[in-house]
Amino acid sequence: MQVWTNAWHTADADTFKQLYAELALIFPPGKKTVQGNTNILDFMKGGLGKVDVLFEREQLIISENLAFEYGRFRDMERSGDTVLGEGTYGVTWIWEDNEWKIQSHTWSMPASLPA
Repeated sequence: MQVWTNAWHTADADTFKQLYAELALIFPPGKKTVQGNTNILDFMKGGLGKVDVLFEREQLIISENLAFEYGRFRDMERSGDTVLGEGTYGVTWIWEDNEWKIQSHTWSMPASLPA
C-alpha cells in the first residue's frame, strides 16, 4: 500500500487511478459500492493530498494471481503527527499486465480519537 499512500499524499491522480484494476470495486463505509478505476478516482479525488493515510499491514496472503491484505490504517494531519482517526482495511490484489492492481478495497469508518 506504499504506492497508494504516496499517490494519495502527493495527489497524483493518474498513478492513483492506475493502482486499481479497470473494473475494481471499492466498498466505502456508509456509501454505495463504486466500480471502475475512473469512478473510484472520481469518488476519492476530493480527499487526495488533504490527509495522510498510513497503513499497517497485519496479514498478506498470496495465492497465484490473487493476494489479500488486511490491517489497520491511520488518518494523519498533513501538517504534523496528529492522528485524526483510525480503522481497519482489506484489499484484494490481482496480478494483471505484469503488475499488482487493487481488485477490491474496503475499510471501516475512521474512529475519531479523543482530543
